[in-house]
Amino acid sequence: MDTMEVPPKRELPKPDTFEGLSRYRPPLCYELVGKRFQLVLDDGYEYELEFPDKEVLTFGRIDGEKGEFKYDCLKPEAVTYFVNFEESRTSPRTGRTIILDLEQSLVTCVIANLGCDPKFPKMPSTKIVFGAIRREDGSVPTIRHGFTNELCGRAVDWNYGTFRIVHVYSSERYYRVTFTPKAIKVILSSNPDMRPPEEGSRSSHVYEDYADYIKVKDGVYVVNLLESILCRQRGHGNNLLFLMNLNEMHDVGRSFGTNNDGNDENYTFGAFGEYFDAKDTLEKTSTYHIR
Repeated sequence: MDTMEVPPKRELPKPDTFEGLSRYRPPLCYELVGKRFQLVLDDGYEYELEFPDKEVLTFGRIDGEKGEFKYDCLKPEAVTYFVNFEESRTSPRTGRTIILDLEQSLVTCVIANLGCDPKFPKMPSTKIVFGAIRREDGSVPTIRHGFTNELCGRAVDWNYGTFRIVHVYSSERYYRVTFTPKAIKVILSSNPDMRPPEEGSRSSHVYEDYADYIKVKDGVYVVNLLESILCRQRGHGNNLLFLMNLNEMHDVGRSFGTNNDGNDENYTFGAFGEYFDAKDTLEKTSTYHIR
C-alpha cells in the first residue's frame, strides 16, 4: 500500500514590520476617509488632520507644512476613534496617537518618543496633550478630557486571543500586573521551565509601573502605561496605550517601542475583557515605588 508523502513544512515569510498581537485586533475602521478636522490643542498650536484614503493621512500645523503618514484607525465606541501613526524620518523616533471624540468635539493626543533617555535609549517617553475639534460653525469647546481616579482599585482580565493578562489599576499614577490561575496554567504548559508568574498571595511584592488614566466619557477611558522597570531589567521597554470601552468590555490600543529582537515596534491591537477580583494583588507592596 502506497503511503502519501508528507510535504515539508513551509515557513511563512516574516512580515516587514513587527506585528505583535495585531493579528487579533478588530477590523480597521475607514469611516473617517474623506474627512478633515481642525484640532485646537493645548500646546498652543492648531493642526489639520485629513484622511484622503484608507492608508494615508495628512497631519501638520494649519499654518505649516503637512506630512503624509500611514495610519491605523480603530473604533471601540460609536463616535470615538483611535488613530495611530508614526512620524517618519524624525529623530528621536516619534509615534502619535489621536483620540477623536466626535460626540463632544474633543481630542486627546499622546506623543511617544524613543531615544530621548541617554541611559535607557530604548525606553519610550510620552507626552499627553488635550484639546478640542473646531466645529463647523467655527466654535471650539472649552471643556476637555481629563485625568481621572475612577479606575483606581479596578482590575480587568484582558483576552488578546492566545494571550491573557490582568491589568490592575492600582492608584492614580501606577498599574500592576497579575494573571488568573487559568492563564498561569496555559503559560506554563508551553513554557514548563519558566518560573511561575506571581498570582494570588504567593509573593508579598508585586510588579508596578507608571500609568496615566484619562476619562473620555462615562465608561470610556484612555490608559497610558510604561514598562520602565522592565526596561531597566532587560534593556528595552514599551509604551502601551489603550482606549477602553468598559460599557461593552473591550478595548483597542497600540504598543510603541522595541521588541525582544531589538527591532522597532508600533502596532495596534484589540482585546475583550472581564472584571477580575484583584484584592490580593492590591494588598501587596510595590517593590519599586514609594507611596
